[in-house]
Formats: sequence, structure tokens, C-alpha cells
Amino acid sequence: MNWKRFIIAVVVGYIAIQIMDFIIHWGILGETYKALAGTVFRAEGEMPMWPMYLGGILFTLMFVWIYTYGVKGKGIMEGFRYGIYIGLFYCVINVLGQWAVYPIPGSLAWLWVIFGMIEMIILGLIVGAIYKPAKT
Repeated sequence: MNWKRFIIAVVVGYIAIQIMDFIIHWGILGETYKALAGTVFRAEGEMPMWPMYLGGILFTLMFVWIYTYGVKGKGIMEGFRYGIYIGLFYCVINVLGQWAVYPIPGSLAWLWVIFGMIEMIILGLIVGAIYKPAKT
């Protein structure tokens, strides 16, 4: 394994995910979450953030690790496909489970799927770009 590329992909991917999550969850969906605070979600001041950051780094580590072993450096388009596969595997299944368990609106569940798929595709593109084959 190329450890330098691996570390770069994890760091850049993690930063990208955190930025996208901030835009999506604090910006775009922030008002929706405020309406559900205290019933479905904890109030803003009661949310421990460290588990979310830890989960993000663990997810990014696994995302990149699986890419490095399962995808043999075919570049950006392979990263795009990988992002779709992981998005379908992770986001769709995860959101369906959450929608079944928590009393969230169906519209919010759909937005989670859409934004999650976008995030996974972008993360796949980033990792694919970092692991693209060297030009000969």
C-alpha cells in the first residue's frame, strides 16, 4: 500500500466530508432539524459532537482502505462508480432503517438519501483522483 497516498486521501476525504456535512446539516437542513429538536433529536446544546467526528474519521478510513484494496487505481471514473456503490450500500440502507425506527418525515429521509449519495460520489471522486494511475 502507498501509505502517503492513503494518508492524503483520508485527510482530504475527511475534511471534504466535514465541510459537506456542515453545509447540508447545519445549513440546508438546519431549520428542519430545529423543528424536530426535543422530539426526535437532542437539543443543539445537548448533542455530543465527538462521536460524530470519530464516526466520520472511521468511515473515511474504511472508505479509502476498501478502495485501495478493491479498486486498482483506475482513476476518477472508478472513484465515481465506487462512490455510487458505497452510497447505495451505506446511505440507502441506513436511511431506510432510520426512517423505520425514528418518526422523521419521509421528505427528510429522501433528502438524507440524496445528499448522502452526493457526498459518497464526491468522496469517491476525491479518492479516485488521489489514486489515479500515473501518466506514462
